[in-house]
Amino acid sequence: MHHRDKVLIVDDEQAIVELMGLYLKSDYDVIPAYSGQEALDKVKTEKPDIILLDVMMPDMNGYEVCRVLKTSVETQFLPVVMVTALSGKDDRIKGIEVGADEFLGKPVNRLELVTRVKSLLRIKHLQDKVLAERNEAMSYLDVAGFVVFVLDSDMKINLVNRKGNEVLGYDEFELIGHDFVKFLVPEDGVEDLQDEFTNIISGESEPPEFCEHVVLAKDGKEIPMRWYDVILKDDEGKITGIMRSGEDLSKFE
Repeated sequence: MHHRDKVLIVDDEQAIVELMGLYLKSDYDVIPAYSGQEALDKVKTEKPDIILLDVMMPDMNGYEVCRVLKTSVETQFLPVVMVTALSGKDDRIKGIEVGADEFLGKPVNRLELVTRVKSLLRIKHLQDKVLAERNEAMSYLDVAGFVVFVLDSDMKINLVNRKGNEVLGYDEFELIGHDFVKFLVPEDGVEDLQDEFTNIISGESEPPEFCEHVVLAKDGKEIPMRWYDVILKDDEGKITGIMRSGEDLSKFE
């Protein structure tokens, strides 16, 4: 059976919900909601693939709903289309600031509505595929007994496996975005390691076979690690970062 995407339509005016639903129901499963809170509740229960969200609603407006969705790990990639009679530049900027993916003006044009929904769902399905592949790769990394970090060219942490979070005492996403050296390395080791990484990223030197240095756990404990570094490159051969595999040496003490 062909999977039909779910469209959550949110507006405090029932007639508008019904009209947009009429435009979309031949291709999608339409879920109505008539307030911001009802929208958030139905996101949890119905798991929609896209949301058409009215801006001007009593109690909880569309900006607030969008902000909640875009700051949640579970719904940050859920496409949100702000539907509004407001046409001012400031209103659009406000929507962008809270993470809106697209905008539609009222009254809604049928062709524009159908086209935007189709386009955003295509992008979402591609994102879902990438995330599924990433999760599969992460599952292999999590089986490994090593701590694994992926750092970008600025030494920011892009990825850490489950073992890394467990050893250092962090929750799943807590380390993402932090500078590996400044955040996890004791102060007396920062300068040397930073210089070493800078030389590796610039291509001036190759990573050593392995290196040993401690990292700080969340509780402040120093954990001795042996690190094996691999240079990451893009399709043109440009260095984009480093993958670090670390072995916890404290278990041998």
